[in-house]
Amino acid sequence: MATLTPGLRKGLLAGGIAVALTGGGAAAVWAGTQPSPSPSSSSASPNPSASAKAKATEGRGQAIHGEHVVKQQDGTYRTVVTQTGTIESVSETEMTVKSEDGFTQRYSMTADTRITNVPADLSELRNGKGKPTLPSATAADLKTGDTVRVSGTKDGDSVAAAKIVSGELPAGVKGHGHRGHGPKN
Repeated sequence: MATLTPGLRKGLLAGGIAVALTGGGAAAVWAGTQPSPSPSSSSASPNPSASAKAKATEGRGQAIHGEHVVKQQDGTYRTVVTQTGTIESVSETEMTVKSEDGFTQRYSMTADTRITNVPADLSELRNGKGKPTLPSATAADLKTGDTVRVSGTKDGDSVAAAKIVSGELPAGVKGHGHRGHGPKN
């Protein structure tokens, strides 16, 4: 019978413990997602996979607004604000956006703010050269009542818009409106 070296024995023991803990943790998570039996019901409990699917989809939806902190390559931090809503007011240098839940934010706009527009006729995006690109726009193209998706950098109480996309996204794209939307530094 072969003997195990102390190092190999410790490694196997550690691996066995990790497998046991992982399995136990997975079982605990699974058990925590199962519905409690109803004392007034004598029928069988609901399908566990249907219950798990329902819990997995809770809270999913299109982001309306939020802010998060990003660590930059130089080690500093930046607060990024994102929002989807309608334009309440707009000028050449700033706009105010209101989300459907009532949240309102004012954004400053500069020459560095990138503004694009989703055209009503999406066939305009098909340029035959691979991935379609959105047409550029200016602050003058933005109107009160337009739907926009905005991302910008927060500094104190002010937010400088980095990117603004105006227009309605097609149904298949909704929910992905802010992917890659953060400002670049």
